[in-house]
Amino acid sequence: MAGFLLLLTIFCVLSVAKSQDIRCYACTTIDANAMLSEISDPNWLRWLENVRYVPFSQKCIDYFEVDQALRDGVRSNECSNGVCMKMIFQEKSGISHVWRSCIPNAKEQIRSDCTKITSGEGNLEVCTCDGNLCNSGATFKIVTLLLTYILFILIR
Repeated sequence: MAGFLLLLTIFCVLSVAKSQDIRCYACTTIDANAMLSEISDPNWLRWLENVRYVPFSQKCIDYFEVDQALRDGVRSNECSNGVCMKMIFQEKSGISHVWRSCIPNAKEQIRSDCTKITSGEGNLEVCTCDGNLCNSGATFKIVTLLLTYILFILIR
């Protein structure tokens, strides 16, 4: 009985957390002016122009260490009814560019997932997630794994 009550409590906490606004890390390693000067498609330009409004930080790299990143100016912003996003573009030369941000008002339209696109210019991966500060990278996977393990133990 105690296991069932604990399971029910965890479910209620997770349900409430999912319904509230979340926070997302916001930063980039992209030189926005250089990138935007090369884009001619107005739809892409409108969306990608948002990269100008997040802090530039070399600590925003794919191997994201939260403490170091926050000391270097990376922010966490409220993401109203949205999802967090991490975009990584790796050029053919091996140089990587990262953009972490929020996609507001997208919770019902965008599911948590990763999409990879390969072109002659390089590889692009865009990942979205709907947990608090989930666009840090590995942290979200570890928390999810831990919760799954705890629920598995409780159900047995």
